[in-house]
Amino acid sequence: NDIEQTKVGDKWKLWPLPNEIYQIQNNSAMNDIETSPFVPSKLLFVDKIYVMTDPRLTERHANLQKALSRQGISVKSIEWRIKWNLTTCNSISSHSYVYKGLNLKNKPLNKQQQRKCALAMKHADVWYEIAERKIPLGLILEDDAIFVPFFKEKFARMIYTAIHSGALRINGTCAKSKERPISDNEWIDQNPMIVIGTCFNFHGQCFQKNFSNAPPILSTHKSNPSRCTHAYLLTSCSAQALVNQIQAQKNDFWPS
Repeated sequence: NDIEQTKVGDKWKLWPLPNEIYQIQNNSAMNDIETSPFVPSKLLFVDKIYVMTDPRLTERHANLQKALSRQGISVKSIEWRIKWNLTTCNSISSHSYVYKGLNLKNKPLNKQQQRKCALAMKHADVWYEIAERKIPLGLILEDDAIFVPFFKEKFARMIYTAIHSGALRINGTCAKSKERPISDNEWIDQNPMIVIGTCFNFHGQCFQKNFSNAPPILSTHKSNPSRCTHAYLLTSCSAQALVNQIQAQKNDFWPS
């Protein structure tokens, strides 16, 4: 719990920054450690920040901009995704585009699916864009995302740890698909979506959730699919993996 603290808790030092690695390993050169290029977002490695929202939610927009500014993140790098709503997503003029993008079966959507259509298309459009433009790393946010204290530093520590462990590839080299089945707990040599923070109380088995000072961990949740989209990262490779999954077969709609 870092609320009212003046710096990030010591538990986060388990995920070291490059300069801390250099101090620990005096025989290693800084050149051997992956470092972020300049990015307009001022958030390490993140080329674009996409926000899923509606043009009417101006108060949310203002709150999100304030939260990002307080963290030293550039609000100029935000792309507000406002095209899709209940009307535009279910209009006759959009029918072909929507059904192709989501690879839907040729049958009408029910009322519940119609309500979910706009959000699905906002996310799918971003996935296609990141894959097609080969954007190295994109951060996708819901407009009501809440940021923890020292988010920017914690994000940096998470990014460097994910890169060092092999969970995150930001050099454009995609992991090759394997013939054998992938276990629920395996996350190396894949092109994963990386969800930031805790979503719907999903915790890894090793996370000490009953302790207020529990150290951060990277974990997988393949057996618990959900619409966990408040904050997640995609590389061009992981976006392409999602697109491939959409196109693998015709869909009734997406799971909730």
